[in-house]
Amino acid sequence: MAKTRRRLLGLALILGTVTLACMALVSAFLLKGLFPQPTQLQSAKWLLRSGKYKREVLAQPTGPTRDLKHIEWDGWGWGGNDTTVYLVFDSENALAHAAKIGSASKYPGIPCEVYRVRRLESQWYTVQFYTESDWNNCY
Repeated sequence: MAKTRRRLLGLALILGTVTLACMALVSAFLLKGLFPQPTQLQSAKWLLRSGKYKREVLAQPTGPTRDLKHIEWDGWGWGGNDTTVYLVFDSENALAHAAKIGSASKYPGIPCEVYRVRRLESQWYTVQFYTESDWNNCY
């Protein structure tokens, strides 16, 4: 009986030590920023599949509005509080300044005020809308 108790105690000690080590490792990753950040993920996504996305955006017909060609690029949210990011083609690079200054504003060719514009390459940008807003619904 004493042997079994010691074995169980030893097993619990090993399990507790492994659990604490795993928690410390995850905390270190989070604190040091070793997990990919959203901008890194978007850059990787663009690097790997930009050709597909470019074809998809450029295949869109030019509509009667002066909106820039775009597709939904990324999004997240829960409980109706969704945030949407669009991939936008801007043939005139008018969004270049917006990407440099990084401030929220209303830009030509985009129907709503946006939170952030990021440049992927010349003429290609990601445009992040405010939560609960999207290309067709400005709040």
